[in-house]
Amino acid sequence: MINNFVAFDFETASGKAPCSIGIVEFNDGEVVNEYYSLINPKIEKFNPYAVGVHGIRKCDVLNEREFDKIWVDVEHFFKDKIVIAHNSSFDISVLNYSLERYNLKNPISKCFCSLRLSRKVLELDDYKLSTLADYYSIEQNNYHNALEDAFVCGKIFSKLLLEIDDVNLSLISDSIMPIKRKKLQKETKPFKLLKEQEQIIIDLRFNLEQVLGILTNKLASKTFVVSGVFQSVSRNELKKLIEDNGGKVSSSISSKTSFVVAGDNMGPSKRDKAEKLGISIISEQDFLDMII
Repeated sequence: MINNFVAFDFETASGKAPCSIGIVEFNDGEVVNEYYSLINPKIEKFNPYAVGVHGIRKCDVLNEREFDKIWVDVEHFFKDKIVIAHNSSFDISVLNYSLERYNLKNPISKCFCSLRLSRKVLELDDYKLSTLADYYSIEQNNYHNALEDAFVCGKIFSKLLLEIDDVNLSLISDSIMPIKRKKLQKETKPFKLLKEQEQIIIDLRFNLEQVLGILTNKLASKTFVVSGVFQSVSRNELKKLIEDNGGKVSSSISSKTSFVVAGDNMGPSKRDKAEKLGISIISEQDFLDMII
């Protein structure tokens, strides 16, 4: 059983450029250490949709340290530790981007993802951090604050470990997400997991549906326009997620458009048209929250 681990979370200014980090170390389910800091990402413009999520503006971090100076304080949290994040593919991509940007060594090779693990052991309508916090009665007062999200992620992971307490943890070792993903062969072996006295066969193929979405009808009757550059998924992958979850994708904005999913560098003409028609413009993360 895992007793000691570190949960972490980034909030980003735009794309993979972090503007805050929260880290919480747990031992036997209890907090033993924590760290929080704003980060000056040294970029020209903050994504307004990201700001709308976490509330951190460029003026808030102008006098803060850059990531390489923060890393001096936090590297020990990651070195030789079991690391946890919720939707870890995103947080790991932010960490990799920041380390590479400042030519820093990466001390970890694997990270447990509480999002993926929760999907394997729970049956819920969605697996957002806030939903899991409600499910486990974990108090959450400041959603999208990096420190609180790291704390909630760690608490959820502790609860998830109890859900699989009678299962050999090696059976779910593939819920660990590699930082550097390798292409998998087409043929992969499934593993067996006991859940509520029922044997479930889980395919370990690492594909988009496993990580970011399940085939549902959550987006039925909704039409989306996708514009800009995205970080967690490519534009084509995002369109596939829309269609796989019952939605429709259109190339142009009209009165029939339900949402515009806006990435970095979204065209100003599309933004203006959406605003004039009163169509909701949502971020990449807002969209992913709809389906997870």
